[in-house]
Amino acid sequence: MKKIFIFLLGIMLFVSSREQTVGSKVSFTTVDGKPYTGTITDIQGANYKVKYDGFDFEAWLTNNQFNVVNTNTPTYTPVTQPQSTQWNTTNTAKVQDVYSIFNFGKRQGWASQIQETKFNNYLAQLSQQNKNKLIQFINQATTFSAKFFVLKSLLAGDNFTILQKFINQLNKYPESYQLEKCLITNHRSIIQQWEYSCSVTAVQTYLADLCPRYAWDVKQVSNYDVAANDPYNNPMGQQQKILMEKYGGIATPRGDFSGKAIAIDEALNEFVGRILSVKFYFKQVNEPLTIVFNKIRNMLDRGLDEPLLIGFVGSQAKHFILVMKYRNTGSGYQYLIYDPWDGVCDYVNESTILQGSLAPLLTQWRITVDYYYPTK
Repeated sequence: MKKIFIFLLGIMLFVSSREQTVGSKVSFTTVDGKPYTGTITDIQGANYKVKYDGFDFEAWLTNNQFNVVNTNTPTYTPVTQPQSTQWNTTNTAKVQDVYSIFNFGKRQGWASQIQETKFNNYLAQLSQQNKNKLIQFINQATTFSAKFFVLKSLLAGDNFTILQKFINQLNKYPESYQLEKCLITNHRSIIQQWEYSCSVTAVQTYLADLCPRYAWDVKQVSNYDVAANDPYNNPMGQQQKILMEKYGGIATPRGDFSGKAIAIDEALNEFVGRILSVKFYFKQVNEPLTIVFNKIRNMLDRGLDEPLLIGFVGSQAKHFILVMKYRNTGSGYQYLIYDPWDGVCDYVNESTILQGSLAPLLTQWRITVDYYYPTK
């Protein structure tokens, strides 16, 4: 399969031919006239077994009964200001004002302090006429969650052409499916495809947390959460490889230690820092972890996911993880931590971390927390 990556102003675009292979995403219409999507799981001659998305059901189809859906590596295309002439103002849903939409997402825990500030500053720049157009545009989405996901993606930098396509895709599915595909903090998440790609994979995950449209696109890629046997021909693996090489790394398959690891700060600032208007820097942990995690909670309160560089006791290995949320259970703090190696998110007790463990993550290792990444 021919795949071409192009960097434009530091933003990745991806083009792929649409071959019918195991793992390909397909769309089709059944005899009842309803549209469905699925994944090819087996091929026998001219027949293709397709697993329906959202259903425990498979069917054999011929190649003239479906279309291969573009499962390209997701693109990320921030812009600084929307073009009002691009707005499709057709209103097909119950109208909700833009403040109600944002507050809905905030109540769900999907919007942070820094995003609220960005939201208010963005609206302050719009005339009342353009605010009305914005409301009409967002209200094309047919669920409360979808409306917020569109708004949050706008604040992350998506332009209106991208968002119109996003709305059209969201409206084909129920709200439960939208939640599954637009929230990257579900248990299964992006997995690193290379031995040393934990840094750039954490950045991919950070982006997906900021931009639901990007999370949606990631989760349209077949096996985005599975380590590929051949990462050179895997869409997520190719994106990670391009990012690693952009910042001086060398990608080698998992288990091959001949590659070269990179730091996280350059990619973090180029892709995340400019969205949040902050600059990350690295800081060595040279004070008690209880103090460090107090600082981390302050950053999380602002809406800043926090990368950590950890070490594995008894080895020279280092690994990036991402702290994304926290909660107070009454008996102590727990942190939602994303681990690129296994591609999972789970809550970890602060007391467990203080004892040198990330259980239930990376349970085979004792760990040290060596660096964290505050902002200026």
